[in-house]
Amino acid sequence: MYAFKLECLTELEELSEQGQIDLYYGDQSGVSLDPCAPYAWQFADEQVALPASRGGQINCFALLTRDNLCLVQTTSATIDGRFVSEQPDRLSQCLHKPTVVVLDNAPIHHGKVMRERRDVWQAQGLSVFYLPPYSPHLTPIKP
Repeated sequence: MYAFKLECLTELEELSEQGQIDLYYGDQSGVSLDPCAPYAWQFADEQVALPASRGGQINCFALLTRDNLCLVQTTSATIDGRFVSEQPDRLSQCLHKPTVVVLDNAPIHHGKVMRERRDVWQAQGLSVFYLPPYSPHLTPIKP
């Protein structure tokens, strides 16, 4: 399955480079002022500290191209399948050519709302391509 998906992704990237399709990579993330440092190294007589500023987390879902075009939506709420599905919905309203959105296998990327919308997106020229499991290295949107 991995080899097949890699071959498909390579072909999608070639089509994108040739200008035949638009190719976006999608994922979500959160940003908070509350630092997270699960471990740190320091000298025995040195104290390491990160200043904290309490506040709410901002969550975002982004669609990124290899040309660094980035479409971002943010929310202070938890990102769920409905929020994720709204992003291809928005994108599908302004397509100029066939478009593919590449997603990983997070449960909210495969949920009921996403499954319900796939046929509508397909009719508008937008397809969703799922990466093989455990393959974050295949997408430029992963850190």
